[in-house]
Amino acid sequence: MIPNVLALYALVALTVALAVGYLGRYVIPRPPVGRMVGADIAVMVTALVVMPFAYLHVPVGVVVSIFGLVVLTLTQLMLAPVLGGRWAMIAALVLCAADVAAYAAGLPLALLVVNDALLILLVVGVVNLWAQAAVTPAQIAALAAALTVYDTLATGLTSLTVDFVQRMQGLPFAPVLATSYGANPSLIGLGDCLMLSIWPVVALRAYGKVAAWSAAGLEAVLLAVSIAFVLTGGRPMPLLTVLGPLIFVQWLYWRRRQARRTPAPTRPEVNRALELADAPAGVWVALSPAGAPVAEGATPGLARREARLAGAQGSPVVWRLHE
Repeated sequence: MIPNVLALYALVALTVALAVGYLGRYVIPRPPVGRMVGADIAVMVTALVVMPFAYLHVPVGVVVSIFGLVVLTLTQLMLAPVLGGRWAMIAALVLCAADVAAYAAGLPLALLVVNDALLILLVVGVVNLWAQAAVTPAQIAALAAALTVYDTLATGLTSLTVDFVQRMQGLPFAPVLATSYGANPSLIGLGDCLMLSIWPVVALRAYGKVAAWSAAGLEAVLLAVSIAFVLTGGRPMPLLTVLGPLIFVQWLYWRRRQARRTPAPTRPEVNRALELADAPAGVWVALSPAGAPVAEGATPGLARREARLAGAQGSPVVWRLHE
């Protein structure tokens, strides 16, 4: 069991490294859906929560077909900037077909390998799509908090996660990263992989390399603790019960640190920025920490909201244009 657990640890580390390495090198083609907003976070939470129930109660063929389509689409999107659109689609089709063929032929090892490859590509693609949609650290912290409650209930207090793992063992497009099944499986869920991968990416974009390396280091320690917990306790550890608060605390720390290190613009700087804003008198203008106008609104709250939608980092300063 120990080699399988260590191999799983290595696969998780590889997934995080690929997600961070992909950032800045490739741009995923995506529909013009705008930037990430609060409603998108609610949809993500709902999807991740509903998925185990779907696998438990919906006919297997329906679930596999739906999730297979999702995997095919996201794999093609992730590979398109690397291979080109046509070859990316061919590669995605080959991988998905191999997953189904391994299941039909009764080849569990091949199914495990192909399924892991698809899930890693899926996570890298989703994480970078979120990053391109300008997901904010606050949104990821809110997502982590919501999933903490869910994982505590599903894994720590009920048998939902265990039942889910038993049901989906050996199925194609299973939403888990695994190195073994059976009586003592070594696996980690899609939600855990997404949160482990997205936070270093968001921390890198918003707060810099130190924050990203700190996030990766803390996650490495957490994974090591979870491995020890599984090996000694013999039962799954609700990873997000610890990872969620860890992400939330890091967000608070780096947010406050950034606010302390970035002084608010002085009134003369604000006046010069407002002259360039070309906004009518009486409206509120949100300024970046550097003093540049980034958005405007009829109220301070609307100005801040528009600044977030515009992808402004940090805490914008809001001033009203005088009549």
